[in-house]
Amino acid sequence: MKLPLLALFLLLFSFSFAQDHDHDHDHDHSHDLHRHHLGLGLGAGSLFAEKEYAPVVHLHYLYRLTQHSPVSIGLGFESILDEHTHNTVSALLNYEILPRLSIVGGPGITLADEDGESHTSMSGHVEMIYEFTVGSFHLGPMLGFGFDKEESHASLGIHIGLGF
Repeated sequence: MKLPLLALFLLLFSFSFAQDHDHDHDHDHSHDLHRHHLGLGLGAGSLFAEKEYAPVVHLHYLYRLTQHSPVSIGLGFESILDEHTHNTVSALLNYEILPRLSIVGGPGITLADEDGESHTSMSGHVEMIYEFTVGSFHLGPMLGFGFDKEESHASLGIHIGLGF
């Protein structure tokens, strides 16, 4: 399972660099400066305590503080789709390290259902996204890490976003 995840990551990362980076202007037209961003992340997660893999879905909304600010704030939702339910709602802070490379993370609350018992716990989530932009759409690889008192996981997948 690790080899296909690595292959997916390398393939998506190579597509990111396949763009034409030559520009005759002082600014990068491929960089998205929309104030609002809706994102969807689809990937595979490695659950460390359970020693298994599971599909991971991540949704988020981000609001850029000013038109040219590298900082956005927002909300996120993540679900790990395994035999136990793991759903997390997070307050997010996004920082663009480079025009296409962002790190996003924040605290959250995880609702887990294991063996018929539901419990909530404080959690954290951090994600790195490298995206390229085509019009208002964003696409690229993502790497994430989440943790709470019961479980931690790493995920690798693809990020699809819409700026408006």
